[in-house]
Amino acid sequence: MPSTGLDCLELQILVRLLRRNFRVSQDPTKLARVYLLLTDLCCIILLGIRDTIQLFFRLVFFPIPPLTVKGNAKDPMNLSVTRVLLICLLLFVCLDFAHGDDSSENKFRKREATDDSLGYPDLDEDALLNTQCPRNLELRWQTEVSSSIYATPLIADINSDGKLDVVVPSFVHYLEVLEGSDGDKMPGWPAFHQSTVHASPLLYDIDKDGVREIALATYNGEVFFFRVSGYIMTEKLVVPRLKVRKDWHVGLHPDPVDRSHPDVDDDQLILEAAEMKSKTHTNGNTTERNISGSTSMESHNGIGNVANGNTPEGNTSGSTSTKTHIGMGNMSNPTNVSNPENVSNLADEKKVNESQKGTNIKLSTGVDDSPANAGSSGSNKSEILTGTGRRLLEDNNSKGSEEGASESKDNDKTNSNEDIRAATVENDEGLEADADSSFELLRDNDELGDEYSYDYDDYVDESMWGDEEWTEGQHEQLKDYVNIDSHILCTPVIADIDNDGVSEMVVAVSHFFDHEYYDNPDHMKELGDIDIGKYVAGAIVVFNLDTKQVKWSTQLDLSTDTAKFRAYINSSPTVVDLDGDGNLDILVGTSFGLFYVLDHHGKIREKFPLEMAEIQGAVVAADVNDDGKIELVTTDTHGNVAAWTAQGKEIWEAHVKSLVSQGPTIGDVDGDGRTDVVVPTLSGNIYVLSGRDGKPVGPYPYRTHGRVMNQVQLVDLSKRGEKSKGLTLVTTSFDGYLYLIDGPTACADVVDIGETSYSMVLADNIDGGDDLDLIVTTMNGNVFCFSTPAPHHPLKAWRSSNQGRNNLANRYNREGVYVTSPSRNYRDEEGKNFWVEIEIVDKYRFPSGSQAPYNVTITLLVPGNYQGERRITQNQIFRHPGKFQIKLPTVGVRTTGTVVVEMVDKNGLYFSDEFSLTFHMYYYKLLKWLIVLPMLAMFGVLVILRPQEAMPLPSFSRNTDL
Repeated sequence: MPSTGLDCLELQILVRLLRRNFRVSQDPTKLARVYLLLTDLCCIILLGIRDTIQLFFRLVFFPIPPLTVKGNAKDPMNLSVTRVLLICLLLFVCLDFAHGDDSSENKFRKREATDDSLGYPDLDEDALLNTQCPRNLELRWQTEVSSSIYATPLIADINSDGKLDVVVPSFVHYLEVLEGSDGDKMPGWPAFHQSTVHASPLLYDIDKDGVREIALATYNGEVFFFRVSGYIMTEKLVVPRLKVRKDWHVGLHPDPVDRSHPDVDDDQLILEAAEMKSKTHTNGNTTERNISGSTSMESHNGIGNVANGNTPEGNTSGSTSTKTHIGMGNMSNPTNVSNPENVSNLADEKKVNESQKGTNIKLSTGVDDSPANAGSSGSNKSEILTGTGRRLLEDNNSKGSEEGASESKDNDKTNSNEDIRAATVENDEGLEADADSSFELLRDNDELGDEYSYDYDDYVDESMWGDEEWTEGQHEQLKDYVNIDSHILCTPVIADIDNDGVSEMVVAVSHFFDHEYYDNPDHMKELGDIDIGKYVAGAIVVFNLDTKQVKWSTQLDLSTDTAKFRAYINSSPTVVDLDGDGNLDILVGTSFGLFYVLDHHGKIREKFPLEMAEIQGAVVAADVNDDGKIELVTTDTHGNVAAWTAQGKEIWEAHVKSLVSQGPTIGDVDGDGRTDVVVPTLSGNIYVLSGRDGKPVGPYPYRTHGRVMNQVQLVDLSKRGEKSKGLTLVTTSFDGYLYLIDGPTACADVVDIGETSYSMVLADNIDGGDDLDLIVTTMNGNVFCFSTPAPHHPLKAWRSSNQGRNNLANRYNREGVYVTSPSRNYRDEEGKNFWVEIEIVDKYRFPSGSQAPYNVTITLLVPGNYQGERRITQNQIFRHPGKFQIKLPTVGVRTTGTVVVEMVDKNGLYFSDEFSLTFHMYYYKLLKWLIVLPMLAMFGVLVILRPQEAMPLPSFSRNTDL
């Protein structure tokens, strides 16, 4: 059969396919590659069919002469060179398609937080307040502290008096302690410091005197320790500066990290990476300078030895045990957070702007809750601006509420169409006559007595408070290097990570120069002529709490503050034993978009870091799919939620379409016996995802009317005798309401607090009753204590954001350890020994079985004048859940004590409980009765046996006058 021009046809097909493949290769989407594969496959099949027919005719009609092309004979049994090329092309496309999901696509970075641009729904207060599932909360007390509250407080019995206290870290200058019974400030508090605070307080006995001090990490890279009396100790931990070359950024690629191959499916990141790459090629900016060298700093001298001569030489993408990642872009500066006037800027910049470049968020005008308003001046943070007819939370016992109760309905109708302006110092209108006259006493008046005209400086020595503003230490002048200031933007973790019997403090450090501080020319002179915006780094620094020195430190990322992904660390580290070797691994996510796992020596583990978008929330370690093993759950600012194995393999991922600023919480929300993952978002949606596959759990997401910027509390609020499944989701929103959402039905009850909050809602028996109380703090500096009808149980308590170390899961009816009621009652112990009864609970892990063995450590802290060991510790391993009794020795002196019960299961998850008691404090009562009773008995005998009153003797005298 004629076949002239056969090879020409194949060549034409090959050329067309190559041209089309080149065009399609510029499109990174999966749909384009599917089209490419199918068309190539069709072409090969058609050519194969033609060759088969041609071969059949040649075999049947053998005399047909061989095909020729321009007179040259061609062997029909041999494939042409072009046909081989076509087959190779098909194989190449197939391999590219198969490899695309794992490598060429970034599932996390190519996605967008689309819901953040939709705005918030109009607020229907009547419908919101007329709930069908009331929780009957009552306000126990309300207290205002010195400034805004950004970090989550701590609930603890700090002075071992058997009563819980609330340790509140004010954002500016003060650490305060409130008594849980009535909210009054404890004597000796607040305590003053010079910095601002982004971290929650911790408890640790730093001086080994048997009394745990309050540890507080501050913005300027220092960790202070406060005694229970409010006295700040001279001992403190100081994070050393980071030493890098001055010119490390010269010739730096705009984004040297390959963002087109993330570990998650994120279209937005891939497209941005492609745009960045195309711009770079267009502008001819192909000069790159990458980083290598040692980034794991094992030196005991801190992290000052980074970049010793060979820092910026090499490749950041190399597969070394420790990596340094660098990048540049054009993000806003987040460092203006040291001034109390910029509290709101902190929220906007730290939690929103870093990941929302170029995104215009349009919001409903019905709610004053936009990101623009979140970044307003500091005075707006101190105002309580409310809508028309809005019910503000009031103390029903206050005088104002009593007087205004009868007029509230009329006032609501009268003011329904009027603007309500908050009373602030910015009001320009004059005061009424009566109000103005009330200030006459405070004005200059010659008739005032001496007691009203004293000079404050004559009576108060302000030097005791120190300078109101923090100052950086003196910078060493170096020719080729610069020392970057250290800042702590999250809560440290205290644990014995290397199992040597000595506790360490793991601190996630952000190294950068505070722009507001260095706007002062006097401060800037110390740095010379450097551009302070070119130096941003993140590191993990570990302190030995016995020596109070840096044990080791590891640098993670390095960038500029104009990059799209910057090297800050806003999320607290998580410590957990991932490989069962008895040592704790350190898990942390960075704003550079990388998820790290470090071993107890600071070495980055194999398969890590994993790449996502910017990570602001803490990494959660928990058994989310009920297989009896630990999974790692991460979230990012593009709305991605992913679960990983301990080895870094993805289990599932989900996209909630909104920025996630906090880590998720774990628990059985709907009561079906399976673990769920609860994720708060910037859009106001609260998602509940299945821990097994990441699919949404109905009827969620629940929609609030403002941003949800804190972790969601999971607690059982069932009333006494009530049998109900599931948990209650408790959180605050930027619409000014406290939400209590029923887990199975998503029916919500709300409390109007009228203020915004960044901190997590805490739960425990605060006021000393038998019910469960909730602690809510706000950016206006108010602390609320609400009482619920739910009975208290030690496993329902949530005293800190991470429950001691690494636990972000609900413990009640799941897993935990607690001291039973008879043992935890505040009492006085005498004799030589006393018993502590504990109960180990492990109910939720079906069908994976229990998490035994349980390693339980009981520590008795003994303060006062006791001359023996101040820490009496016993350790036991239990093989099954249940109740157990442990005998502890009493001390022979009059003192108080604290018993701390700690448990670690086979997965390394940490659980704890504690209670206070006294020793020989009431022995004088026995002495009193031994002395008083005999005296009373003697007095009674004397009263009974006393002689009767004498009768007058008869007189025999005669009256002679008669």
